[in-house]
Amino acid sequence: MNYIAIALILTLPFACKPKTESGESTDKPTTEATAQTPADSAEAPSDEVLLTADQIRLAGIATGLVEYRNLSQTLALNGRVVASAQNRVSISALQGGFVRQITLLPGQRVRKGQVLARVENPDLIQVQQDYAENRARLTYLEAEYARQQELSRENVGALKVFQQTSSDLNATRARLSALALRIRRLGLSPESATKGQFTSTYTVSSPVNGVVTEVPANLGQYVQPADVLAQLVGTDQLFAELTVFEKDLPLVREGQRVRVRLAGAGRGEQTARIYLINRSIDTDRSVRVLARFEGGSAAATMPPNAFLQAVVELGANRSPALPEGAIVSSEGKEYIFVAQAPHGNNTSYKALPIRRGVTEDGYSGVVLPAGFDPAQTPVVVKGAYAILSQWKGGGEEE
Repeated sequence: MNYIAIALILTLPFACKPKTESGESTDKPTTEATAQTPADSAEAPSDEVLLTADQIRLAGIATGLVEYRNLSQTLALNGRVVASAQNRVSISALQGGFVRQITLLPGQRVRKGQVLARVENPDLIQVQQDYAENRARLTYLEAEYARQQELSRENVGALKVFQQTSSDLNATRARLSALALRIRRLGLSPESATKGQFTSTYTVSSPVNGVVTEVPANLGQYVQPADVLAQLVGTDQLFAELTVFEKDLPLVREGQRVRVRLAGAGRGEQTARIYLINRSIDTDRSVRVLARFEGGSAAATMPPNAFLQAVVELGANRSPALPEGAIVSSEGKEYIFVAQAPHGNNTSYKALPIRRGVTEDGYSGVVLPAGFDPAQTPVVVKGAYAILSQWKGGGEEE
């Protein structure tokens, strides 16, 4: 609503003073004031506003009774986005070598299975060569074992030779399995090694979908198996870690719905559910509560470690409520206007201080003063800002 336009409309009846037929103002000395009627001369109390029928019609003022609605009670909290321990990942070299490729930046998003770095180690060629040689030897030993077994069955060959062949066969199989495991662990192919296709480079891939938080390695650096190439935070399972003070802890329980958004953000709200409540109280008399995001949509909008604001829905409560437009604010206080008995041709509206509660679906819960009868007292539900403008001086003559 254009409050300035409404204020101008309301001030019109007061800004114009009637004149006599000669054009002179009707203002008379104080000795003639007694000729005025009591209804015109009486001034409204400081907490009341007197409006004419025309002013009421032009401002669209309407009254109604206070309603009772089921409004959700809420608890406002602060916190941050966190990931579980299994989603905080340190990417290390699987085997020592030189970093030949690493194109990561802090804040970069990565997918599960995406190549993060390439490491070169010439010793890998020897491992693949050993595998190929043992594979060929295994083929020979399997044939020799079959031959010696047949000779031993016919008592032609010595039992000692057969036993030695069996031992060599088992040892070669074990060695081959170990070499194949080392090769596969580096993401290489034992079958390619059997064909003589050797490589000295292996890749390091991301085990999770996540965000890069740190990259301590650099191109050309020699890394050991214990050295960290990058730090990741997985985004598949994020939590809102909320700070709940001890006095509010009885209001919080597992399963409650939480509306979460980044601190200072006007949109991008996400939903979560209370998942865990820590029973350890910190030195500031607060408790850490974890809420799990729903739907998996938090990964796109909630960066790990970001500060956030949350509203916990505590449940519905039936309470007095008015449309949001019925409540006005002035000088740090909130008011509603109550229609009073008519003053002649005018209607008086009294400003009544109240406290606003939960706002939901266009209605706000209100805490009314003692003695207020909601079933009998008409309240301004439309046009309250026009009355506020008049009450605060919008109708005073300049």
